[in-house]
Amino acid sequence: MKEFYKKLIETFTKEETKDLYRTKGIDCPKFIDLYAGQDLDPESFDMYPCPAIFVSWTIDHRQKPAQANVTFRMCYEQMRDTSSIGKNTAEALKFIDFIEITDGILETFETEHTGKLNAATEELNLEPIVVDQFVLTYNCSYTKKAREKLTGSIEDLKIKSGLYKSVFD
Repeated sequence: MKEFYKKLIETFTKEETKDLYRTKGIDCPKFIDLYAGQDLDPESFDMYPCPAIFVSWTIDHRQKPAQANVTFRMCYEQMRDTSSIGKNTAEALKFIDFIEITDGILETFETEHTGKLNAATEELNLEPIVVDQFVLTYNCSYTKKAREKLTGSIEDLKIKSGLYKSVFD
């Protein structure tokens, strides 16, 4: 998953990716990190610029091929009123454009050990936290690096006898 994470950062720091956001007048992700509860315990973490993406995953090796569930928490600082009587609802709802662009990028994402990300769930999280979050969860196949297969036969083993006797003498 190290390769996955490094490619994720590389993808979102490319100029052509940033241009997808800029053409809609939206800030591109400014911060990507592994999710460690930054939203739940902000006193324990440095301030991070928004928009930010936090990623976490679980891998189920009981399935063949193994399945990875990857969760992206997108933090978008919401400083405007999204209500029906808000003065600039269109501007306030730009975070939805941010989500759509990010989702489009993630749906094309894959690495050597992960298949394409398939959308599983999405959730708007407006809990009393520092910033609003939109949570996207994807599933994909996962393969570990190929392990070297060891072969041999029992005839190749050399057996020493008398070990116990030499220890107790």
